[in-house]
Amino acid sequence: MNSTDDSYSMACSLPSSLEQTPISSLSAASSYSSLVNCDETISIHHDQQQHIERKIKRNDTIPATNNTITQEYTNINKRSPHSTLQNRHVNKLCSILEQPVEIHGQGNFPTLNIVSKDFLIELRSAFHLNNIDIKDIRLNGGAASYVLTNDKSFSYTDIDFVFRCDLSSESIWTQIKTIVCECLSQQIPSTSSQLSFSPIIIQAAYVEKIVRVINPSNNDSWALISLYNINGQNIELKFVDRMKRQFQFSVDSFQILIDPLLDYYEQIFKYHQKINKKQQYHNHDYRSSKNNRYLYRYPTISVECLYGSFDVALTHLNRRQIVTISPEGIHGGGLLKYCLLLTRGYRPYDNGISSWQLEKLMCSRFFIDFADINEQEYKLLSYLSSHFSNDDSTKYRYLLQLNTIIERSTVCLMAHERNLTLTLISQLATEYYYRLYDEYNTYQVTTAEVTVPNSITIDVIYHNELDEWKSLYTPSKQQSQLQQEEQK
Repeated sequence: MNSTDDSYSMACSLPSSLEQTPISSLSAASSYSSLVNCDETISIHHDQQQHIERKIKRNDTIPATNNTITQEYTNINKRSPHSTLQNRHVNKLCSILEQPVEIHGQGNFPTLNIVSKDFLIELRSAFHLNNIDIKDIRLNGGAASYVLTNDKSFSYTDIDFVFRCDLSSESIWTQIKTIVCECLSQQIPSTSSQLSFSPIIIQAAYVEKIVRVINPSNNDSWALISLYNINGQNIELKFVDRMKRQFQFSVDSFQILIDPLLDYYEQIFKYHQKINKKQQYHNHDYRSSKNNRYLYRYPTISVECLYGSFDVALTHLNRRQIVTISPEGIHGGGLLKYCLLLTRGYRPYDNGISSWQLEKLMCSRFFIDFADINEQEYKLLSYLSSHFSNDDSTKYRYLLQLNTIIERSTVCLMAHERNLTLTLISQLATEYYYRLYDEYNTYQVTTAEVTVPNSITIDVIYHNELDEWKSLYTPSKQQSQLQQEEQK
């Protein structure tokens, strides 16, 4: 799953390990302190004239201390991409898997309350019965970062699950889609309808998008099924056979292996069934049973960092630093995600590539992948819908940030092409600007025209990150009066 080339280039471009791993630095300092303490102990024995004991302690403690320092130094330079979750992280992971998520249906189809752990267990069992080999299941993206971060204000939208499996033939992919839809149909309440729906109908009712990527040049073979949530908190099921690039920035490069936790939930469920059958007429507190306490000890949960170094990426996450490698290799360049991180208070961190170089590379790749203005509009609108829900204020600030980055960092377009994109962003920003006053009922927003009533005087709307924004078109007060008279 992890690209060796990406790990090698990351290791070459990062600064020294002591700057990137403060925890390891503290461990090394602790080892040095223990060495100093040994020297002090030796000097005490010298003052007491116990030469033989002094020699024994010097020969025993110094090599052991040197070995400790060597081990710490090796751990610092190892830059392992693997780690394990602590108890507080496991508790946050369980809260995600146990929390019901609404999957909204189209038309008359009811809303499904899906508990992720139960749905994943059903999927895994169905795949096994149909001889589809799932190597492991992982939690990815913002939800995985939420589990690991110390930032209490961190939020995520989609819940991304990665299934590593074989997608060598279309028949396997068709079978996977059918199984997912069948498991969804089992979630429909039996009281709503006694009819059995075909996978095609279930797909049309609850699946927002299905993506299948086969790119022999990049050695990519993966697919995505997105279950629709009206607030943008979709459940994303990604099936990966081969994928060259699985992350955009270091802060979203974590993948948590959740198979041990799913096995744990299955054991608990089977144990409950066993207790209910044997002791139907007795009140049995299974938690107090000493013989079954092992069931309630969380298993060891592993996590892998695709960026390369787990400690370094976790430092970036906790310090809100924006770091990536080879941004030109990201589909879309990572430009939209970069502006999202800026809006959330993250700042670029120079790991061998400056922020202005990073922005230029991201803008260039974005306009290569989305060259047409219609494609840019569709991509931007879908991104706003899936990442901001109905928060118009955040959407407005995000568009201002995107406008600033494109205006100062785009070097690959002709002037008129660049102006088309900036005009599109400015029009969307203006629309959300007016929507912010909707609670006062002082204006009306339509896609064709903008009307400003007499009760509000807005001469100029400025759009910029630093409140020194360029002016956009705003109807004057006289024009607004004429428009209102025509409507009457």
